[in-house]
Order: sequence, then C-alpha cells, then structure tokens
Amino acid sequence: MTGATLNKALAAACLLCLVLPGAASVRAETLDSLKRTYSGLNTVEAHFRQEIFLTSLKRQRRMEGDFFYKRGKGFLWRYTAPKEKVFLYDSSAVWQAEADKPYVTKDKVDRQKMEGSFLDLVDDVARLDAIFRLKGSEREDDVEALDLLPRKEGMLKSARVWVDANGIVRRIKIVEITGNVNIIEFSPIKTGVALPDSLFVFKPDGREVIDSHGERMTRHPGAE
Repeated sequence: MTGATLNKALAAACLLCLVLPGAASVRAETLDSLKRTYSGLNTVEAHFRQEIFLTSLKRQRRMEGDFFYKRGKGFLWRYTAPKEKVFLYDSSAVWQAEADKPYVTKDKVDRQKMEGSFLDLVDDVARLDAIFRLKGSEREDDVEALDLLPRKEGMLKSARVWVDANGIVRRIKIVEITGNVNIIEFSPIKTGVALPDSLFVFKPDGREVIDSHGERMTRHPGAE
C-alpha cells in the first residue's frame, strides 16, 4: 500500500519462543505486553506523520493526518497534509478519495490475498505470529524495536515495530519487495475513545465510484 498506514495485538510469547528458540526474554515481554494491551482495546485514535520513499521515482514524500481504528469496523487514515485525502478500510473493501478529484476508488479485499500485506499488519496485530516471524529486537532509548519477516512471499519484505513501555505501538517501518520504504510515527495516541460506527462507512457524496483498474462502478449525477 502506498498511501497509508498500524495497530492491534501481537502473539503470545510462548508461541514466538517455539518459533525462535533462545529469544531474549525482553522480546517475549514486549510481545506479551502488546498482546495484553491491544487485546483489550476496541478503539484507537492518533495523529500520524508518514514518510514514503518510492524507488521508482527516487524521491521521498512526507504526509500527515489522523488515524482511527475500531474493532470489527475497520480503520481510517484521514490525511490533512500536503493535501486532503482519505484511505478507509471498512473490513470488506478499501476506499480512497482525494479532495480535488471528482471520483473515488473502491476495491474489495480478498482476505487470503491480503495476508502478509500492509493491510494485514495494520488490521490485526494479534495474528502477527501467524503471518510474520520475529527476527530480532533492540532497545532504542525508551522503546523496544522488533524486527519482523513475513512467513511467505507477499507485498512486504520486512517490518520493524517500535513499542513503548506501556505496550503501545509508536512507530512502524515497512519495506516492500519493490524497495519502497514506508515509515509511520504516531503521536499523540488515545485509546478507548468513543468513535461512531459512521466514521468507518464511506459516503461518496455524489462522486463517481470506480475500481483501481479504472472501471466505472457507479455514476454521480450528470456523469456521461
């Protein structure tokens, strides 16, 4: 995924120890902390800053906005800079819209094909041990950085997740097989906030809806 990015619960330490015999106890403690924290969270709200390096263009893009997650409903990336746009996953489809475009895109999500992708990493950290293996970890100031590798070939080459002492994900770095690098940092982060279900229901507001291949799905009033 090129436009956005983060959150939920990780696997039990005992499972990872079986996968990685001799893993340092701090890794197990960090993973267990993530599991305890996110398994009890129904909502997350955070401001984010994102940097994407695109190998094809050999340039870096910087963006920021607000992130919202609600268990069972999906997640929303609402970009505010450098321009307004929306990336919404409603648990069945991905919607993308930009303020200056008269159309929106909608793509249904195949859960099996999604496995090991950016969406999978963000949608359910609780399944991370089934999709990724822990390569290692290191301490960086007051956070623990976990290095993850996908268990099967997919869109991602590797991922790094920074976790604070409270078991909260503060930063994510994703390296795609294309060489693209996506870094997202969250601050501040609010958990357990009241988020309406309507926040995760996309409304085209009369704009044309097309799929990612450019095929028209619906027409807005007056469209030819």
